[in-house]
Order: sequence, then structure tokens, then C-alpha cells
Amino acid sequence: MKKKTITYQDVPLFDGIAEKSLEAMLHCLQHNRKEYTKGSYILLEEECVQYIGIVLRGRVHMLKEDIWGEQTLLTYMGPGEVFGETFALRKEQRSYVSYMAAEDCEIMFLALDKLLHPCPRSCSFHTQLSQNMYDLMGEKNIRLMERIEVASKSTLREKLLAYLSLQAQKQGARSFTVPLSRTEMAQYLQSNRSAMTRELSAMRAEGILDFDGNTFQLKE
Repeated sequence: MKKKTITYQDVPLFDGIAEKSLEAMLHCLQHNRKEYTKGSYILLEEECVQYIGIVLRGRVHMLKEDIWGEQTLLTYMGPGEVFGETFALRKEQRSYVSYMAAEDCEIMFLALDKLLHPCPRSCSFHTQLSQNMYDLMGEKNIRLMERIEVASKSTLREKLLAYLSLQAQKQGARSFTVPLSRTEMAQYLQSNRSAMTRELSAMRAEGILDFDGNTFQLKE
């Protein structure tokens, strides 16, 4: 079943911008929309990045590939989230990572130079857009710190508990749903899926947690 595409009002980058201004704003930012099937690449490492992407439907994975072809899942973006802005801001404007559609996706692209620099018409929404972009970049830095926190743990069990704890804190409950499949979670934790599955089963047997599919519960 095809997932629903979010409305522009649900995009954090557009917070505080009047609905009546959206059409003019999108025209000014040279926007375009494109659909991608699951598993297809949206942007490849070393490609030039002149547009930022906004996920309107589906999920996007940020992947880094080493010299041997092994991929690491660095982070992931869902509806409303922005990607590519870090590399579009660089002088060389080349991506350090690849972005792949983890599900069937719909992406909106915006010209970053039009977003960061007011146009000759001095559109009133540019100041709000710039502020929203800085706020989102701050959120991205927090996501990076979370990634470092998980990756810094020395054992697979510690990495699993760190990741699950972060998800529980974000959702404000000990029972929560994770956005990743088992294969994706193993990739995010830089682990073998079988080893991760065994560790989860061991922790359930020890009464540390319980799970059913993507729903987990951390015990007291």
C-alpha cells in the first residue's frame, strides 16, 4: 500500500510561512519533485550537490561505502526531514556520502543558493526560511551526536541498548517502535544481523527487554 505524501504545511523547513506564500516561495526556490523506488539511489558519493532534498514520503538512508565496498548506515531521514544541505554548503559541493531510497520515496528538491540568499524581489519569507534551515542543521548535529554515542559503545549489547534507549527517550515511553528493519538496524550498529538477533534474544531471556517485530519494550 502506497504511503501518503505529507503536505507542505507538515515540512519543518516551511514553519512560520503563510500558506498563501507557499506557491511564490516554491517558485522562487526552483523546486521540483521526483519519485524513487525502494533501493534506488537519490544521490551518489562524489556527485555535485546543488539542491537540498526534503522527504515528502518514505525513508532515505545516508550511506558511506569504504574502499572494499562495505556500506555503513550513518543515519536516516523520514517525512519532513531535509538532506544534502551539509554538502551543498561546501565550496566543492561534492557529496561525501550516498543517499538511497529505503522505501518508495517522493522527494522535493530546492536550490540551496536561492534559499540562503535573498532574491532581488526581497521576498518576505526568506528570513524565516534561513532561520528554519539553521534550526534544522542544529537538529542534524544532535542526530550526529546520537550516532557517535551509539557507535562509541564497545560491545554489541551496549550499542543495542544505547540505540533503543535513545528511541525510548524520543518517544517518551519504555514501549516504542523503531523505524528500522532488523537488517537496517544491524547495518546502523555495524553488526552482523545474526549476531544482533542472538543478542536481542539473549536480552529478552534475561528480562532486559521484550519485542514484537519493530515494537520494543525496555523493562524496569
